[in-house]
Amino acid sequence: MRFKSIILTLILSFIFILPVKANSIKSIDMDIYLDSNGTAHIKEVWEASLTQGTEGYKPYSDLGISKVTNFSVTDDLGNTYETLDRWSTNASFSAKANKCGINKTYDGLELCFGISKYGDRTYTLTYDITDFVTQYTDVQGIYFTFIDMEQHIDKAKVTIYSDTPFSIEENVKIWGYGHIGTTTIEDGKIVIETTEEMNSSNYISALVRFETNMFNTNKTSTKSFDDIYDDAMEEVEEYENDHKPIYYILAAPFLILLMIAYVFLNPFTWFIILIIYLAVKGKGFSNTTSGSLVYDGGQNLGSVEAFRDIPCNKDLFYAYFLAYQYNIVSSKSVKEGIIGAVLLKWIDENKIDIVDGKKKLFNVKDNNYAVDFNRMASPTEELEKGIYDIFISASGVNRILEAKEFEKWCTKNYYKLSKWFDKIIEHEKSTLEAKGLITLETKEVKGLFGGTSTKTVKHLTIKAKEEAIKLAGLKKFLEDYSSIEEKKYIEVHVWNEYLMLAELLGIADKVREQFSKLYPDIKTNPTYNIDNMRFITNMASCAYKGYTVGINRASARSYSGGHSYSGGSSWSGGGGHSFSSGGHSSSGSHGGGFR
Repeated sequence: MRFKSIILTLILSFIFILPVKANSIKSIDMDIYLDSNGTAHIKEVWEASLTQGTEGYKPYSDLGISKVTNFSVTDDLGNTYETLDRWSTNASFSAKANKCGINKTYDGLELCFGISKYGDRTYTLTYDITDFVTQYTDVQGIYFTFIDMEQHIDKAKVTIYSDTPFSIEENVKIWGYGHIGTTTIEDGKIVIETTEEMNSSNYISALVRFETNMFNTNKTSTKSFDDIYDDAMEEVEEYENDHKPIYYILAAPFLILLMIAYVFLNPFTWFIILIIYLAVKGKGFSNTTSGSLVYDGGQNLGSVEAFRDIPCNKDLFYAYFLAYQYNIVSSKSVKEGIIGAVLLKWIDENKIDIVDGKKKLFNVKDNNYAVDFNRMASPTEELEKGIYDIFISASGVNRILEAKEFEKWCTKNYYKLSKWFDKIIEHEKSTLEAKGLITLETKEVKGLFGGTSTKTVKHLTIKAKEEAIKLAGLKKFLEDYSSIEEKKYIEVHVWNEYLMLAELLGIADKVREQFSKLYPDIKTNPTYNIDNMRFITNMASCAYKGYTVGINRASARSYSGGHSYSGGSSWSGGGGHSFSSGGHSSSGSHGGGFR
């Protein structure tokens, strides 16, 4: 029994003593100054304890047109490292001593420097990344992974600043991902800092939205910031709400089994079980991972030919889905557009009326109109009912809704509109899957110790893409003034169908102008009244304006206290605690450490 007691003591000591790594990183502190051209001037300080290896390295990938320049390294011993034109990762310890350089890789580059001397060391890396800020279709922003090491880090911090102080209330929104910590504004600077140690699965990614075009950057994107936000948040809700690492579930019973096992098993078998447990604990697993939508032929449609007919079976929500997924127009335009398009549809179906609103001093003409819902019953179609309920709630007891009234309502109830936008996408995905226009591909992925998991990837079929091409072609046809002669032969009643899609695609003003030139007497027609249609566009614009103000205010409130993710609605966040997941699809640094 005494022998078993000794063995048990040794084993328990082994369990509860953290493994000591040969190399460890105590801290990484990144200081990033953004100049007026959107170039990042970076100073990065690494504190480490080193006993083996020959070099430190930091990789960068997917930088696009951005370039890394002016790389240099100094250390705690006062050495300024010689910068080599070519860096060999296979060189000896002595050949790398007091030297640094850039190693080109298949997907980017690595910033490398010699360890030079073992022990407790401090290295300071300085370098620039040009065009660090991206111009999206609506605003400027940054979506970047700053730290993603293959080694344990005790603490890490990223500070970003410019000549213009940053403020949540005035010019910036921020989200942090991949670690436990805080994302805040301090003295006009963005500060992202860990509050717990980082292991190899943690990282620091950030999403920054600049409310004004603050930088003269050359880097552009065909996506809107909404699209980038959706990409960054893709993993967050699933992880925060559903992901339960298996080692948390198994931890308690496993430890009990370990206490019993030493009586029946020899120490070697016991040790093997422990190794398996630690491996599972380090990796975690899930039975099934659902993949994102994958686009056949790529997300951007490229050049398209003009298309005259009405696509998508005249289904506005299908058109919305394709316009959104294939970036036919900006996220802002299509979200505004679907609100106006549904209202135009109801006008065409003689369900609602456009009436004179309350006459108020200094009101512009469009704001003197209102939508009267008193004749309309609740729709049976799910998506139309969703926006109908929003309109009715916003209009109050008289069921008459003015544009500014709707804007104020959307400011306070932005999350309801956000859920409706999300519901359209989910509804259309389900519908297309049922019709076979989205196909599923399931792949088996081999796991540790022979286990397998499955990953499901969804593909839009070529038929769906062809419909998106037709929609983009219709936009081109409607915008093209040179085709005015051809448009003379379009019947008047068909123009209302064109106007619905023009509203959806954000080009209603252009189409209305052509419409009124072709049919000068159209203003007297109650169904196709141009002023009424202009008001509908204004109504949708006011709704989106209120929606945007609401989500930005929510971001500011989240910044001033509490967790940066409330769940369920887009744009929650903007400050406070960083997300422990998400944001990992950004460009930037993936990997690194000492080797």
